[in-house]
Amino acid sequence: MKIKSGAMLDDHDAIFMVSIADREEKGSDVNVATHLLTGVCEQKIDAAVVISNDSDLALPIRHARARVPVGTVHPGTNYPAGALSGRPDEGVGGHWWRQLAKPDYLTHQLPDPAGSYRRPAGW
Repeated sequence: MKIKSGAMLDDHDAIFMVSIADREEKGSDVNVATHLLTGVCEQKIDAAVVISNDSDLALPIRHARARVPVGTVHPGTNYPAGALSGRPDEGVGGHWWRQLAKPDYLTHQLPDPAGSYRRPAGW
């Protein structure tokens, strides 16, 4: 394969760079949604906390909010998925949102050592 420059000349110094972001989840969002809605519909839960930023969960969370209070925790550092937002008073009300930050992780670690387990270096 020959690579051409913008002037349509062979570019022998071309460098190929590839970046792949493969975020295959194996149905975890479907499992979370199923358990959430099953618990709500069977009246086995009084409230729920969903730890995710997956916008695929917007519809099941919206249906759950109509019946029980739902807290949503975003564990990442990127922007929260707008589809998971809402109003604290929608549905039955009492909903809340939280985005975890680095201090949350650092201040809530188990002691080192924890039993026979040691924290990895740099944690």
